[in-house]
Amino acid sequence: MSKKIPLDIITGIFCRQPVKSLLRFRCVSKTCCSLIDSQDFIKLHLNHSITTRSNRRLILKGAHDLYALDFDTLTLGTGVQPHHHPLNIGSGTEVLGSCNGLIALCNSVQELALFNPSTRKLKTLPLPPCLVGFPSAFTFYGFGQDKINDDYKLVRVLHFKGNDGDDVEVEVYSLKTNSWRRISNLPRFLRDFYDYLYHSLFRKGYGVLAGGALHWVSPKSSTRSVIVAFDLVAEEFYQLPLPDSVNVSYANVHVDVGSLEGCLCVFRFYNLVYVDMWMMKEHAVKESWTKLFSVQEPTPTRSFLFLRPLGYSRNGVKLLLEVRREKLVWFDLETNSLRTVKIDTHGLDFVDTEICMASLVPLSDKGGGCGGGINGMKRRNLEEKEKRHKKKR
Repeated sequence: MSKKIPLDIITGIFCRQPVKSLLRFRCVSKTCCSLIDSQDFIKLHLNHSITTRSNRRLILKGAHDLYALDFDTLTLGTGVQPHHHPLNIGSGTEVLGSCNGLIALCNSVQELALFNPSTRKLKTLPLPPCLVGFPSAFTFYGFGQDKINDDYKLVRVLHFKGNDGDDVEVEVYSLKTNSWRRISNLPRFLRDFYDYLYHSLFRKGYGVLAGGALHWVSPKSSTRSVIVAFDLVAEEFYQLPLPDSVNVSYANVHVDVGSLEGCLCVFRFYNLVYVDMWMMKEHAVKESWTKLFSVQEPTPTRSFLFLRPLGYSRNGVKLLLEVRREKLVWFDLETNSLRTVKIDTHGLDFVDTEICMASLVPLSDKGGGCGGGINGMKRRNLEEKEKRHKKKR
């Protein structure tokens, strides 16, 4: 095929295809297999999906399994499909986070794994160092990419009662080294990280990925909540300020964090009915906080406390929100109105939703079994042309 069609054109066509088709194309020829498995193409395909807002899926957590839904067919009222995964034990699997098509799964501290739902590849993680000794610890998790070192990391923060009061242990798993390591010299503000009511009822403690860092709300810092961030490259904690107008010193005001297309977002809830959404358009720059919208829960008797953004529609006019961990709604940014998404759930109840990019990202540093890469294939094509030219002479 590459003898008739330039490789650059094949690459351009392939990067616009869904992962399911690309996995079938691997069987067409060694050239196709080598192209699709190469790290260059995997990154090209992923970047194209992010830029065009394509190949997005929703992973919904049910009582007994995970379920998948195509993001772009939400307006069609399509039903959810079971998304069985190798870590499934019948119930209890949590999705700790998603990044570039990989999701972090957890059955228990002894059963952690990374999973690519598109390629069906699973990586079981080794046991973390701190398994015993903290029976009453509350565990925070976060998952994301270290872009500088091209690595994926799972962060585990244990908050427990020590001899001198609240204390923490932090461990980081690296996919590249397939190992855990403890983080030392932790800042003192981490001891005020945990609040029983907030994290047990309001948040599960899963970090929000944005700007190359993981983020959590620390509601116990003096009279104002602050954002605690963990830099995935430097592996250091730091604090981020909230917008000046986000005053959370009142009992009827709550704050939560989210992520939207790589940018950190903050939600401010009033009396469980009104909510403001802010976006930090330039990470770690306080002046870049921008208010996106304010909206009121249309049903006065229902709580608006649990809300987080999942993604924009392809045209960028609407924003998909998860509300109360029980339904999805489209928020129209032009009309400032809400519309519930009708999904055939087959009578199942869902408690969490995660957006996941369909990708070819592998769970090892080897792209695939065919070898080569784009540059290698170009070199082989040139060698074949030279051989054919010599035969003609």
